[in-house]
Amino acid sequence: MGKHKIALLAAIWDGEVLRAVIDGIRERLAEKGWDLYVFLCFPIFGLDEPDNFGNYNIYSLINPEEYEGFLISVNVVQGYELLKKYHSGLLSCGKPMISLETEMEGIPTIIPDGYKAMYQMVEQLIQERGCRKLNYVGGNVEHADNIIRKRAYMDALAANGVPVEERRIRDYRFLASDGRQAYLDFKEQGIELPDAVICANDALALGYCQEAEEDGKYPPEDFLITGYDNDENARTFTPKITTIDKKFRMLGYVGCDSLLKMIHGEEVPERVLYEPEIVLRGSCGCYAPEELEAERMDVRQLQRQNYYKQRKESEYYDKVIRIRQDLALATAEGLFKWTLRDFLKAYDVYGFALCVNQDVYYSTQPLEVTWEPGYCKTQYIMMNVKKNKDTGEAFLMKKDQLFPEDLKIEGEGSHVYMFMPVQKVGAVIGYFVVAEGCCLLQRRWIYYLSNSINSAYGNLRDLENLRKINKRLDSIYMKDALTDLYNRFGYLRDGYEMYEKNKDGGRQLLVMFMDMNYLKYINDTFGHSQGDNALVLFSGVLKECAGKEKIVVRYGGDEFLIIGPVENAEAAEAFKHTLLEELERLNEREKLPYRVEASIGYILTDPKSDKELDDYVEEADDLMYKEKIRSKKGRENAIPR
Repeated sequence: MGKHKIALLAAIWDGEVLRAVIDGIRERLAEKGWDLYVFLCFPIFGLDEPDNFGNYNIYSLINPEEYEGFLISVNVVQGYELLKKYHSGLLSCGKPMISLETEMEGIPTIIPDGYKAMYQMVEQLIQERGCRKLNYVGGNVEHADNIIRKRAYMDALAANGVPVEERRIRDYRFLASDGRQAYLDFKEQGIELPDAVICANDALALGYCQEAEEDGKYPPEDFLITGYDNDENARTFTPKITTIDKKFRMLGYVGCDSLLKMIHGEEVPERVLYEPEIVLRGSCGCYAPEELEAERMDVRQLQRQNYYKQRKESEYYDKVIRIRQDLALATAEGLFKWTLRDFLKAYDVYGFALCVNQDVYYSTQPLEVTWEPGYCKTQYIMMNVKKNKDTGEAFLMKKDQLFPEDLKIEGEGSHVYMFMPVQKVGAVIGYFVVAEGCCLLQRRWIYYLSNSINSAYGNLRDLENLRKINKRLDSIYMKDALTDLYNRFGYLRDGYEMYEKNKDGGRQLLVMFMDMNYLKYINDTFGHSQGDNALVLFSGVLKECAGKEKIVVRYGGDEFLIIGPVENAEAAEAFKHTLLEELERLNEREKLPYRVEASIGYILTDPKSDKELDDYVEEADDLMYKEKIRSKKGRENAIPR
């Protein structure tokens, strides 16, 4: 029996948050030595977006019977609705489940007491900082977190005798760009600089500060401002943003502990609350010790600190741009895989595998949106890397296995495997798995990796299909349908290319013109089907004798060309005799009621001459005709046997 494992269904945008949650889960699982399987996606706003189907399809990999229980973290707009829409069966599978933050019907939820923390922070601004005019910048109006935080803001104002003014309350999304827009919208009303601005998350607060700075206004001198989440940007901004730390590691630990209790038959309350922490910083005039130290720095020290911060940011964005560009420029599968391996070398990842649906990989049809959930029973393991080394050739694997056996980490301890979808506008391509790769959650690297793979692999596959289509079209355009030899178009392109290349290299070419004898007689006497049969047999002999070095052309109805390198006149004559001998063998073998024969003329090109290829073809044609006259062969030779 394998190790026990639990699954985390995650639909979350902040990689730093997810890493903290996973660290908390892993800390609790380490006590039991169980593994964690993370099924992760980055959904977008809007229930009907095709991408959301492709993203949420990652949960189709889950076989509930293989897991002891489930943790669910879908703290995004409409996350729970999308989960119900695409995977209602999974939610009702009967296995123990715990939801982190998002309340779900019939599933116990671990919730940071965001209402209490926000209420206390607003109250502190009113009572201790003397604020009477407080604006609220919210996230998505329907998001549960925004609803709770806005209610706490309004209740705190009312309880402290501060009027609640609707004009001071605006809901947007949770993005920094929305914070910038909020400043502009409040400025239009003349209320952009209240005593304090309460933001539903740190990104909104940062955006507000950036727009205010461009307007020559700064916190805390001109206004106080607070955020929520305690993300990295809030901790490194100047001034640092007062915020609420949701203690995501604790969220993961408490959630996992509650799930283990359910697995062992214990009762778990419908709602389990824990307290976040208010973190007071410079944006509301409450400087942390490290901020006071920064104020004592001289100008040179501050410049040096800002330089290294900007350099770090620049290097980060350079890496983001590079992985996107390099994968987008990968026009062949080998280059695509090499680019991914090169990217992974920068991170301490145990293993990585790219699994593509078998029917998608081998299909030549365009990618189409598929609204049926699931993956193929067999996956094509296009890439399998362990400790930055390719483990071998691509191979097929049963989907139920989830990832190649050599990526499974043996031994004691708790290990983490992350799965992410590969899709293009809802079309399910496959998925990739990372073994012990939580470092990729830092600064949302895994999001950029996923986004780049989705776009680049979809384009790569479309390009491969386009190559195949072009090859088929080229064959139709350049080849004779009956004999599969080059036609006149093929002669004009590849024949001329060969001629010019050999002429530039100072090499001579054989230009051989052939006229198939008695074709009209065969058609008139035995029918056109036999005429076609004779042409196909004759063409087969020409292709076999010419090999890969020479080009064979059906120049007209019964006229043929062979163009190719030859050492000297003796070799050319020997080649002609070989052709005639093979035709004799054909006649003896097939025992047809007619003979398959040809008149042949040839010439060798002179690299120093100014002649064109057509000139040599015309000369070879004249020589063929003279030979035909000399041979005095007539229809009497084509009588039935």
